[in-house]
Amino acid sequence: MPRTQQAIDTLEAEVAQQRRQLERLEAELQEARANHQDALGVPARSLRRATARRASKRRAQARTLKADTHTSILEFLAKHPGSTAGEVAKGLDLNRSTVSGRLAQLAKLGQIRKAERGYAPR
Repeated sequence: MPRTQQAIDTLEAEVAQQRRQLERLEAELQEARANHQDALGVPARSLRRATARRASKRRAQARTLKADTHTSILEFLAKHPGSTAGEVAKGLDLNRSTVSGRLAQLAKLGQIRKAERGYAPR
């Protein structure tokens, strides 16, 4: 029995030591999480507003560029009637899919007409 009791005492001592280590590690984990939360806090209102302002400027600039694309396509077609989307894209150094979409929009609005080959101004 003394040997069994000695083994039980040794195991209980190890369990107590493991519990203390677990408590220490949990405290470190809580501290690390608290520091991480502080670092990831919600950005200041001015920072969020600045981001929204930049996005708004980009959208406005994109709308302006879209109008410029329409104008440049109309000018190109006035000089080169019967041009296809590929020819307009190459002549204006634009993406062919962009030009194709704009030509379809302009034709739908009645600003240009579909010619036998390509597009022509009205």
